[in-house]
Order: sequence, then C-alpha cells, then structure tokens
Amino acid sequence: MKFLFLDIETVPFKIENEHIKEYLMDKKISKEARSLDPNYSKIITIGLKVTNEPTKILSGENEKELLTKFWDFMKDFVMKHPIYKIVTHNGYKFDIPFILIRSYSNGIQIPRETQINTNVYSMKASNHFDTIQFFSFNGNFINPNLDVLCRMHGIEVPEKRFFGKDVERLYHENNWEIINEHCKQDVEMLEKLFEKVCMPNA
Repeated sequence: MKFLFLDIETVPFKIENEHIKEYLMDKKISKEARSLDPNYSKIITIGLKVTNEPTKILSGENEKELLTKFWDFMKDFVMKHPIYKIVTHNGYKFDIPFILIRSYSNGIQIPRETQINTNVYSMKASNHFDTIQFFSFNGNFINPNLDVLCRMHGIEVPEKRFFGKDVERLYHENNWEIINEHCKQDVEMLEKLFEKVCMPNA
C-alpha cells in the first residue's frame, strides 16, 4: 500500500461587499476564523508526499489552476497506486472538506476515481487516515497540534516554526518561500509521526 501525506495552507479573501462585511461583523467572524472556512478563504499551497518520494509543493495565486493541478496529481497517483491511503492531520474536519468546497466553488469536476473519504466513522476501512482522530480516539481526548505530537514522540521539529495565523501576513509580504517550506515541513513531520506510531493501526 502507498501512503500519500497531505497538508494545505489557506488565506482569507479581501471582503469588498458591504453586506458581507456587515454580516461578518455581526457574527463576530474574525479574519483568523475566516481563514479556516472555505466560504471566506482560498487555498494557496498544497503539500503532497508519497512514501519514500520527495515532497511536492503546489502553490500560487490562481486557486483554480492550483486545484486543477492537485486533482491531476491525484488522478495520476491513484492510477499508479490503486491501493493507497491519504494521511492528514485534521483532514476530516479541515483539509479535505476545504479542498472539496474550493473545488466546487471553482467549477472543477472532481475525477470519480479520486474520491476521498470524508465520513470519519468509516475511517478504519477507508482511503483516508486522520492522525488527529487517531490520537484523540475520535474526539475523546484533547487534540494536540502536529508540532506537539511530534515532540511528544521524539520526532524532530524544525526551529523557527510559525503559527497558522501568520500565513496571511507572510502571504501579503509575498513570502512564498517560507509558506511553502512550512507546508513541506508539515507533511514530512506527518509522515514520520504516522510511520512511528500510527501505521500498524492504519
């Protein structure tokens, strides 16, 4: 079986419409919250790593082009490796639904052969394994972030790691190199954590 490790980086849209601004203010939806909601933000980077292969980073301003490249990659990956599992960290609640909603919003036809499981209750027998679900025992325990889990299990975490809330600032500073490196680190740490602790139970 081949494992594909996946992570995304997102930024909120600049809201110009006054009705939408008023709604967001009334509901007290912050920029940070919007960056986690596919209705108010977009994907700028996708990190992908196949077991024993170099990390692949897809990134750019044009989200439709970015997502089209992602689904092309997925189609090619599934054809080469029909027995596979996608591994994420919080992918059931964030990465995969976000990718799907943004794909629908961009009018992208998702290839039938690349369907990714989004039903957490069928995770065990599916093509999608989420490390947060594993370590929290399906939400029964606290969900530590990836850096914390890696440190708890003796996996090296690179120095000078930034927080998710810093992505928007780095994006506006046009600092793609740091954003992409962060995403690369995430998928590589995820791979090490999965292989060390989760793989026998995946």
